[in-house]
Amino acid sequence: MEDDSVTEEAHLDRDKLVELMMTQSEDEANIVKGILEGSGINCVLVTQVPHSIYPFTVDGLAAIRIKVLDSQLEAAQTVLRDYETSEEPLTDDDPEESDRQ
Repeated sequence: MEDDSVTEEAHLDRDKLVELMMTQSEDEANIVKGILEGSGINCVLVTQVPHSIYPFTVDGLAAIRIKVLDSQLEAAQTVLRDYETSEEPLTDDDPEESDRQ
């Protein structure tokens, strides 16, 4: 019989928060957070200094780190990679739109 405390400890070790990415932009961090949460992956935005107090980054100060559970890291990387490769640029030159007018 396995000791429950050992099993729980192993589970907690596997589910530590790990850094997915770092960004200088609060807007980018919030977009990434929305993409991840829309895919069922929880994340945490971590910064040493809030952008409302110090709105620019110097030597990493006020940089935003996006962290996810270690067990969800690979899925989060895949979601972001898929999003980046499937995103189509927004333009006013949509041929279907001009045909309708």
